[in-house]
Amino acid sequence: MRCFILLVFMYAAPLAAAPRAALRLPTGLVISSITIDSNSVFNTEVAPENKALYRVANKIHYRTREHVIMRELLFAVGDRYNAALAAETERNLRALPFIRRAEIEAVINKGGTVDVTVHTYDSWSLELVANYKRAGGATSIKAGLAEGNILGTGKAGSAVYNRDWGVASESFSYNDLQFFQNKHLQYSMDAQTAPTGQRLSLSLDRPFYASIARTAMGATISYVSVSTSPVTRRVEEAGVSYGFSLAPSTERTRRIKLSLLAHRADSTGPVPARERSVVFQLGAEWEELDFLTVRRINKYTHDEDYNLGLGVLPTLGLAPAIRSLGTDQTQILPGLVVRKGFTWGEQLLLLNSSYSSVYANGENGRVLFSFNAEYFLRGLRYQTLAFHTGLDLGWHLDPNAPLVLGEFNGLRGYGVGQFTGDRRFLLNLEDRVYVWDDLYSLLDVGAVVFCDSGYVWPVGGAVKLGDLKNSVGVGLRVAPSRSAGNSPVRIDLARALNGGSNRARWSLSILGGQAF
Repeated sequence: MRCFILLVFMYAAPLAAAPRAALRLPTGLVISSITIDSNSVFNTEVAPENKALYRVANKIHYRTREHVIMRELLFAVGDRYNAALAAETERNLRALPFIRRAEIEAVINKGGTVDVTVHTYDSWSLELVANYKRAGGATSIKAGLAEGNILGTGKAGSAVYNRDWGVASESFSYNDLQFFQNKHLQYSMDAQTAPTGQRLSLSLDRPFYASIARTAMGATISYVSVSTSPVTRRVEEAGVSYGFSLAPSTERTRRIKLSLLAHRADSTGPVPARERSVVFQLGAEWEELDFLTVRRINKYTHDEDYNLGLGVLPTLGLAPAIRSLGTDQTQILPGLVVRKGFTWGEQLLLLNSSYSSVYANGENGRVLFSFNAEYFLRGLRYQTLAFHTGLDLGWHLDPNAPLVLGEFNGLRGYGVGQFTGDRRFLLNLEDRVYVWDDLYSLLDVGAVVFCDSGYVWPVGGAVKLGDLKNSVGVGLRVAPSRSAGNSPVRIDLARALNGGSNRARWSLSILGGQAF
């Protein structure tokens, strides 16, 4: 049995993603007041949620504080009202890990000015981490505690014990999206310790937080130590970045980005090694802003924002030869990402392509070209028909980092990283069925019927239709409806239709997020 599907690419001009009607007002009006309406996780004023469990949960949860929301607004009292900035503020608020829903209401008052009300609805942020994953015959468990909105301040922290595929470790993290109450200044810290080594990273960033942001800057440091007898490897990296906008606009972004990364690595053992490098990178961002807000794509009952505008993001890295550091060759690292979205009726098509390589000693190596297309049909009752296809073409890849295909890479029913090579093709088809929305005000429940087909082959190898590895299966999806991510746990039972008699044909995987 084989998986066949005909993909017909229909060119259609993207529909203008204008702000919704509730935000559109005559231009030039002045904002006279801003009211923050911050809501807790459960609305105990309505009968279905006026229960002891939900009332206790609201008492445990610290509602997001008003000043935290105010610092995210792209407008202030006295500004001229701009519907595009109001819509962008909604999207930014929805992207926060502690906000599951955000809506802005703008009305003209009797004085001819604008009163703005910002409605936010918190997600459940206290998490007892107790995750179990199984894929390709291997298991992973996690246990710990995480809080994504400490005391309603928008700060997050976690302490987790991991046993990932047989390797035990403990990890700690802390993130602050408004460091020292500075607007849009972000700080993060991650630390992991294990019997085989340690990892630590720190970063402080002020990103391009909105289309009208004029500059961005950041700094990061990291340290990794890994011991695998008889070899010990230590890697230290530090980097800084700066970016500026050529012409801030709510319609498009035109940005230049500069960064510097210093790398140092030492290995001890039978064959000691020493690495030193400095990488300069120049990047650009040219992107039209044409957002579409929909549901039933990767999330279940929450709004999702997709930019359909054409985006072109080139980069050029330079790692010069520096004798004092022991580097004897200059490397040039070009890269390019191009993406575009289309929508017509209830259909959504997302296209993404990328290119990267490393040029050194007169040769171009580690060349990788990738293309991905995702198509979603949302007009079916209680369903979304989802299709994905991807093609990766590599030349002179690092032998230690080939292209991989298996359970983790979209080919369900086969082992983790079972197939490797220089070229990769993947096709997925899913019928996503939505069974219950907001069940008991806690869960979104769905089911999936899927078909996967993929193939990996070496450069110059013959491409044969009969070599495709295929699988079919069914799955269960359970997503927390009151979380910000609303991302499902996916439990898939897949049957491999070919691929050898020395392994089980049935495979059960438990992972997070949609397959694509």
